[in-house]
Amino acid sequence: MDRGIDAVLLLDGREAIEPLLAFTRQPDRESALRALGEGIQANPLWVRMNGARLVARAWPEPMVAVFGHFSGEQQALLADLAAQLHEVLEHHRYIDYPAAEQAVERLATALRARFGEDALSHFRYTAIPRGGWIVLGMLSYLLDLRPDQIGVPGMAEHGEPQPWVVVDDCALSGVRFQQFLQRCDTPAVIFCPLFAPRELCRAIERVEPRVLACLNAEDLRDVAPEWFGEAYPRWLRECRERIGEDAYWCGIAEYVAFAWCEPETKYWDAGTGRFEAGWNAWPPSLCLKRRVQASRLRAELAGLAEGEALTGIGLQAVESGPLRSADRVLWVPIGESIAVAHFPEAAAGSAPCFQLDPTAADMWRALLETGSREGAISVLLEGYAVAPEALRRDLASLVVELEENGVIVRQ
Repeated sequence: MDRGIDAVLLLDGREAIEPLLAFTRQPDRESALRALGEGIQANPLWVRMNGARLVARAWPEPMVAVFGHFSGEQQALLADLAAQLHEVLEHHRYIDYPAAEQAVERLATALRARFGEDALSHFRYTAIPRGGWIVLGMLSYLLDLRPDQIGVPGMAEHGEPQPWVVVDDCALSGVRFQQFLQRCDTPAVIFCPLFAPRELCRAIERVEPRVLACLNAEDLRDVAPEWFGEAYPRWLRECRERIGEDAYWCGIAEYVAFAWCEPETKYWDAGTGRFEAGWNAWPPSLCLKRRVQASRLRAELAGLAEGEALTGIGLQAVESGPLRSADRVLWVPIGESIAVAHFPEAAAGSAPCFQLDPTAADMWRALLETGSREGAISVLLEGYAVAPEALRRDLASLVVELEENGVIVRQ
């Protein structure tokens, strides 16, 4: 057995079962892991993993790992993904269309309470592309807006200029709204993100003189203090240094996604000195934008070798024989060989793999398929022209080595 390939653990633990099922909206572990794998692979960052293989086991506890040869930068990106999955599975909000309608109703109520029906009937309404237009479509029915009230700033206006109500599905940092203000010169604006941190809304009202109000339907929690703990003051200082004085607010909004899109995440790339597009995790089956992204990536990778294509997650079968892989072992075929990783309890980060040569790989498969040495011998003799006693000795030697390394156990 030769060591070579690394395996990075992305998801680990029995405590992840219920959050995993809730996050993926799937009825069982196997379906949930497949959906999670589709979400991970539907990322441009996944293509940068150079043919990495995604592997999972559902029993006795769910585990997901990625196998490959990784640079330091790739290791850091995968560590970010592991941390993100842990947080997202425990704390997330998924807004489907019925939930979105309910939130828009609350937003309409807040607008009526603040400005009154008569004023709302004279305001103009626009949206920040693209999710904002979906929210504005719902809002237009609830407020009974006329077609001439909906448009974009700069359109011909008759009579005295009226405030523009700017709608978005969410505001996590306020950057998109800030860019909107820079592009238009309308003197009075009411910003209405459906979901946003309260601190961000108050900061926008405080900083922007043209903003009459910033109203949301529901607050998003700032998770940064919880994430960073005692290191939060240092993180806050570094965050302010990176984003500069123009930013409205330094914080990390809790994870939210909609049936039409999952907001793009960012990570700080020390090499380029700027924020780059990070990982998204939502299963494509639950999000229109993610389905489009997954389809586009599949088209781009069509015709590539299997290791470079989006091959889906490798889900290990449940073994029942006296000889089986240990509970915290994951493995994946690499060409004619097999890479096997054994993660100790509470493992984090990467683990070295044992790489089985083609003959040892055949023995491994036969052992897991039959659950016994005798059963494996019968399977192997069908494909190998070798004396049974020689094959028996080689298999026994391999089993001893596998047991010593804790990757094979006897039930």
